[in-house]
Amino acid sequence: MKYSSHIENLESTQYVYKPTLLYALLKYIKYPIIGFVMQFFILLVPVNNQYETTAFNGIGKLVLLIFILVYAYKVLYLTKTTYSFENEHLEITRGLFSIQNDYIQYYRIKDLKRFRSFGARIINTMDVTLITSDKFNRSVLMYGIPNDKHLPNELRNLVERERANKRVFEVD
Repeated sequence: MKYSSHIENLESTQYVYKPTLLYALLKYIKYPIIGFVMQFFILLVPVNNQYETTAFNGIGKLVLLIFILVYAYKVLYLTKTTYSFENEHLEITRGLFSIQNDYIQYYRIKDLKRFRSFGARIINTMDVTLITSDKFNRSVLMYGIPNDKHLPNELRNLVERERANKRVFEVD
């Protein structure tokens, strides 16, 4: 298995894109921030007209722990997602405890959109949206993959090659 930022010679090699860890950490940063804010407000609850921190200190820590665990799960889930370009299809593997594999034939890809927000440009990542004619995956979002300006053209070439090989014509 070869990790690459460029798709070439697909007949003999599998290419894999994965969301970057920095993208995942920044995408879900809201969860620990919300946990800290909620812990702060829970500590400010008055008891008998006084602000006693000991009464609600345990609850505040529990809330913070829950938000940090959700954050860790979401970051790990996103970083475990892989987009594998195989010979005839795109394989998407998602999951942390239970794994889900989706397979999309190249000839089913109708259109793609590459999006780079200001933050994504700073950390050199991009989001790619694939519009497909697949029954279960009408649109596929590839979040936080490393920026590769060649990916859209290479993917279009793969789609056209597969359509020619399978003699599939797009009818809208």
